[in-house]
Amino acid sequence: MNTEKTPPQESNISTGSIPGLINVSKVHLNVSEEVIVTTEDKVRLCLAKYLGRMEKKRGWLTPLGILVSVILTFVTSTFKDFGLEAATWKAVMIIWGMFALGWLIYSVKQALQSAKIEDIVDKLKKGG
Repeated sequence: MNTEKTPPQESNISTGSIPGLINVSKVHLNVSEEVIVTTEDKVRLCLAKYLGRMEKKRGWLTPLGILVSVILTFVTSTFKDFGLEAATWKAVMIIWGMFALGWLIYSVKQALQSAKIEDIVDKLKKGG
């Protein structure tokens, strides 16, 4: 496939003026693009495969929200005996906070490694 870029060319588009706006004296075209020709089933398979991987980019939002909620609860609350002792409730919040922090770290790592649009385009170019 020829990947050589072609220089802009003058077009045969007629020149003239647009009333009240501009006077067009010359038009240059620079619209060369790569074209990928494939079948619909290959596009569907490729998108189905990569869509789930691309959705991981936003997976860190849920654990972040939980972690912020746990931190705010821990900082602003005075734990009291309610079914369990106050110290137990405090321990539960600390454990939930550690769980949310671990989940957040894992989700950020997954988001950084998730598929990008370029990955899908490259896969379609390769025909795989």
